[in-house]
Amino acid sequence: MDNSELQKRHFAALREKYQVGQYKSAASDAFLYLILRKAELGIQMTDLEFQWLAENRLLRSIEVISLQQYQAEDLKRLEVNFLSLRSKYHIPEELDLSIASPVYSILWKLDAGDVPTDSELKLLTSYDLVATINLIQDILNFSRLKVSHKATRHLDHFPEEPLYSILAKLDVREPLSDFEADWLLEHDFEETLKIHWQQEDERKAIVEFSDLKAKYQIDSFPNASISSPLYAILKKLKEKQNLENSECEWLEQQKLTQLIAIDRNRKDVKLFKELKAKYQATQYKTSAPSSKLFLILKNIEFEITEDDIQWLIKEELLETAEIAKEIHFKLLKVKYQIVGQLAVDPFYEIMLKLEREERLDPKQVIQLIEEGRLSRHGKITTAYYRLEAIFYEKEYQRTRNMWNLPSASSNWRKADEPQNALKVTENVNWNKVQESDLKSALWVTRGAAFRDLDHLDDARKCATQAMECQTNSHQPYTLLGAICYDRGEYEEGDKWFVMAVEHGATANDIDDEIKRIVRMTKDKDKRREVAGYLLKKDPDRYGWANSYLK
Repeated sequence: MDNSELQKRHFAALREKYQVGQYKSAASDAFLYLILRKAELGIQMTDLEFQWLAENRLLRSIEVISLQQYQAEDLKRLEVNFLSLRSKYHIPEELDLSIASPVYSILWKLDAGDVPTDSELKLLTSYDLVATINLIQDILNFSRLKVSHKATRHLDHFPEEPLYSILAKLDVREPLSDFEADWLLEHDFEETLKIHWQQEDERKAIVEFSDLKAKYQIDSFPNASISSPLYAILKKLKEKQNLENSECEWLEQQKLTQLIAIDRNRKDVKLFKELKAKYQATQYKTSAPSSKLFLILKNIEFEITEDDIQWLIKEELLETAEIAKEIHFKLLKVKYQIVGQLAVDPFYEIMLKLEREERLDPKQVIQLIEEGRLSRHGKITTAYYRLEAIFYEKEYQRTRNMWNLPSASSNWRKADEPQNALKVTENVNWNKVQESDLKSALWVTRGAAFRDLDHLDDARKCATQAMECQTNSHQPYTLLGAICYDRGEYEEGDKWFVMAVEHGATANDIDDEIKRIVRMTKDKDKRREVAGYLLKKDPDRYGWANSYLK
């Protein structure tokens, strides 16, 4: 085959390779052949030649040739890239690395942001690339610091200054200089700056916590962290804020009771001031909660005493004393179960005497009862009878006059304490009681106490004994009549009441006793029964019994 034929086939092959396509201009084949031959030989194209290809719409050819020429220069470019990586990652100039060395692959991955594996780091170590490995550690640390200190908006993974040193300081909680803080502000690292401010606040808090522990003399407390409840508690104490119950409980558990005392004292000082204003005692100079006045005012609404009032008067706190008297009177009314209005005079003095366990004037008590101002069975009256009973018991102990025993027993019964009434006559030596009237009185009061306790058989025996001792006394007959009524034996009881009248009792005495029997009957049905019997017997005389049938 001659040269001419070979040239035609060569041209055709080049046209196919460089994708010339349906090119029709035969006149320019020679120039096109020149261009394609240069491309094939790797000779750099001129702008004129690229322009010609473009004018003849051989755009695909331009792409193929351009790519081929780029590839021809790629080795040089790769060498330049690797040289840059060597410089960037501190590869010593004297270290001879082939272009195929895996070191370049590792550095290329690292430069793209990949984290090197342990095996890759081990390979770098085998080349004794200490500076490179140190730089890689700095890069990894910088990446970690950016994440943990909210500086990821900085895209470069190389540890640039001053950001790297700033983040390193924040990581070990080291204070930043004014320059470093200003740099963060100027470069819009606001989140990172907030971390700096937070650390500054924590450093100040640590100093403050230490100062507070010294101030309150608890330096030895083991937990020095500002997250401890103790820090918040000490700040509250410093700022004179009230501690919560939960905080006081925590201090109790930690055996820091001196701090509880400080809080309580401050609260008491404040409360004392409020109480002095409320109860008109502001002229009292002392503000210490240990003052007696504070104890009085703090308890005044539920535990004021006559001695407290006298102390107020002695201290010339007269307005406070008057307020205390009013409160004391109300408290005594509650104690003695008095509902509704009650005149201060004479009842306040009466209740004070009862509190002192002093005897009341019997005439005054009887008068108040008769006037309807004092209930026969109210707390004041029963307290009066109780004091009378105690008085007669003591008189018996002092004088050995046995007439004091029935008086004591009778008063115990009126005080609604029949058990004590029985005790008074429990150890009587009946053989030594000579007076028949005294013996009868003792049996009667003993029988009445048994009746109060609903021991009616014992009560009847005592009444019979009393009758045998003194046949002309009406009291045993009255007692027997009452016992019969308690048993529902009304006609038999009326016989004993008639005999009581025959032996000196008045009709009014008997009527009062019957009224008392009906009133003290606890069983409603039994009470209606006795009321019905009385009304059937004499509706006029016993008209009052109608109220028990409603």
